[in-house]
Amino acid sequence: MTRSSAMKACELGVPLDASHAELVRSFIREAVLAGEAPQPCAALLAADVAEAWMALSSGSPGDDRARILLSLTHSEARARIMLHGHGRTAALPALLSGRLRPGAGIACHDSGVDACELILHRSLNATPPVFPSASEPASAPAVHAEDIRIERADQSDTASIARCFLAVYGHHYIHGDVYSPRRYWRRVESGELIPVVARDSSGDVIGHLALERDPGARIAERGEAVVLPAYRGQHLLERMSAQLTEEAAKHGLDGIYSEALTIHTFSQRNDERSGMPICAALLGANPESFRPMDVACPTAGQRQSYLRTFRFIQSPAARTIHVADAYRDATLKIYESLGVQAVVAPQAEAAATSSATRVRVNDRGYGAIRFERIGRNCAVEAEQALRDVQSLGARSVQLSALVSDPGLPGLIAAARGLGFFFCGLAPSFADSEDLFLLQFLSEPLDIGKLQIYTPAAKEMLAFIEQDRRATAGR
Repeated sequence: MTRSSAMKACELGVPLDASHAELVRSFIREAVLAGEAPQPCAALLAADVAEAWMALSSGSPGDDRARILLSLTHSEARARIMLHGHGRTAALPALLSGRLRPGAGIACHDSGVDACELILHRSLNATPPVFPSASEPASAPAVHAEDIRIERADQSDTASIARCFLAVYGHHYIHGDVYSPRRYWRRVESGELIPVVARDSSGDVIGHLALERDPGARIAERGEAVVLPAYRGQHLLERMSAQLTEEAAKHGLDGIYSEALTIHTFSQRNDERSGMPICAALLGANPESFRPMDVACPTAGQRQSYLRTFRFIQSPAARTIHVADAYRDATLKIYESLGVQAVVAPQAEAAATSSATRVRVNDRGYGAIRFERIGRNCAVEAEQALRDVQSLGARSVQLSALVSDPGLPGLIAAARGLGFFFCGLAPSFADSEDLFLLQFLSEPLDIGKLQIYTPAAKEMLAFIEQDRRATAGR
């Protein structure tokens, strides 16, 4: 599809419900990109339409439907939302006032016998908005910390939780379920999500944090963290984390992990206070755009990176591990910080003749290669797996294998020859067994731009950078 002439309109018909906002946003973004329009225009128009959808659905009778038509010309991208009822036209501008970002074009008029039409359009030369810096927490309202309650989330909180994420992330939060009350609560009922919220003195939700786990998993990620800007600086993440640690113990989990942003140190400070030492650094895991709207981006021009931290809830058993000499000290230091006794086994050949691997690449360009079993052919398997994930669009790749597998040193040597370098550990991530992690980057990333809080994390990043340089160009 090109823009040599006006693009044939793409159309989506869907019930007018807030739970479809993320579907609508994705439809607009992908349709604009398919028309070879610039990415900033696609992102901005998609955000405009999603905001309008949320506003329109708030006044919908519940059984209403809407049609969305997307078209491109030489100069602009245009989305038309077709609604039933003439009476809505006059109210639409006021309903959308203050919700759209600068540069959005808007028009509305009656259409046909009993319909109205809302038109949103963007110039194809649109540029991303510049968000204000939030290097320091915003001033909190005049409310005492003791008036803020931390408690388990209730089903009636789901809409308020969605509004919190919209206020901080817009429509770009990585877990789209937070914007859909029905999908969000299904995860709670299934046990995949264990959420707590912070409430102000009037009972309104001002913060959210949750444990996320796969079915049957013994560990959970502490994530989906958000605090409204006006309430930051009152240690709400720390208080919600303490509550979730109690919930984790009640559910019999082995441990909790977190993946902290590196564009600021707020979440890293919370991990430190919660007794969660660093166990891995995940470089280039997400696109640059995956960040809160109100936070300046010191890592502009490169993919986002995260620090994984971990805490055992139950007393961990001792480990016997297989690791290459190059990573012996770094690995033992991680285990020591986690309170785990680890002994390095003597070097041995891989027990298996052939390797067993699986690969995947998510829609954010992050690839994963997992060696379920390391065989004596691991060098060939690793090279083929890297080609596979790169052909599927991976820009950053993680390679993992059990630290208990005797073939791990051989795999490490082969992977380093391909340009992989140290990443860290994933404790209890494989049915209570630990994974050793390596990583590979296919595009530049300046570790010096990352905002790092603890000395231990700075030391690990320095080791990773040294190892990356040692394996570069192999």
